[in-house]
Amino acid sequence: MTSNTTTARKQTKADSTKVEDAEVISETTNTVANASKVATGIVGATFTASRKAVEGVIAVDKSLLGYVRASASSYVDLGKETFRAKNVEELINLYAANAHARVEANAANAREVVELTKEKVTETYAPVKKVLDNYRSSPAA
Repeated sequence: MTSNTTTARKQTKADSTKVEDAEVISETTNTVANASKVATGIVGATFTASRKAVEGVIAVDKSLLGYVRASASSYVDLGKETFRAKNVEELINLYAANAHARVEANAANAREVVELTKEKVTETYAPVKKVLDNYRSSPAA
């Protein structure tokens, strides 16, 4: 009877070891699968963020070129009006008005570029933030 009990204990111990081994294998498989999923998410987010960054740079460049075009047009108009001025006082007023208009336009353009840049940076960071938020205890800023 002692022999049967010993054999039964050995069998129970062997079965227990098999169950533990199966749990370790299952846990390892899940860890590898999760790591693969995270890596895929990061690569996809990085690709999307890079594409958004390029699109953002292009959008900001287009707006800056538009401001340069408007500024050049303004100076051409100023040159035309300079030749039409009847006296020095009118010329001084013309240049003062143009300087005032350019300062206001440049301030407005700067505000627009800052807002556009903020928008494009937010769009660029969004895919990365989404991936990070899935794997962090608290949401990313």
